[in-house]
Amino acid sequence: MKLKFSVNDIFSIFTRLITNIQRCIIKIKDKNMKSIGLKSGHVSCLYYLYKSGPLSQTELCEICNENKASISRKLDYLTKNDYTRRDISETNKYKNPIVLTEKGRQIAVFIDSKVKEIILEADSVLNENERINLYSSLEKINTKLQKMSLIGRK
Repeated sequence: MKLKFSVNDIFSIFTRLITNIQRCIIKIKDKNMKSIGLKSGHVSCLYYLYKSGPLSQTELCEICNENKASISRKLDYLTKNDYTRRDISETNKYKNPIVLTEKGRQIAVFIDSKVKEIILEADSVLNENERINLYSSLEKINTKLQKMSLIGRK
C-alpha cells in the first residue's frame, strides 16, 4: 500500500517526528544522568571520549555536532568536576587532547551500557529490513540537507 503525502504533510510529519525524537533522547539522557549530577549535554562528550579515546576540543565539536562555545562550557564543567582533563601539549587549547579521568571513564562505561540498553529497546520495533531502510533513508536526507545548507539554499 502506497501512501500519498503533500509537501506540507511531508514537512509537518518529518519535522514533528525528528523534533520529537530529539526531545525524547534529551529527556532520556536527563533522566539517566540526574542521579549523578550530569545533564544530557554532558553525555555526548563523555560517550565519544570513551568510544574514540582522547580528542581535541575541535574534534569533539565535530563529532558532537556542536559549536565551540557549547562544547567549551561542557568541558569546563566536566573538568572542574574531575570527569575529564586536558593534556597540555599545544599552545592552542582547542588542539590539546581531552581525556577521561578514572571517574569520567566509570561514568562513560555506565553511559555506554545505558545507550546499548535503550537502543536495543527502541530498535526492537523494527525488523532488519525496516532498520536498513530507515537508516539508509535518513542518511540520504541528511546528506541532501547538508548540501543544500552549504550552498545557501533556503
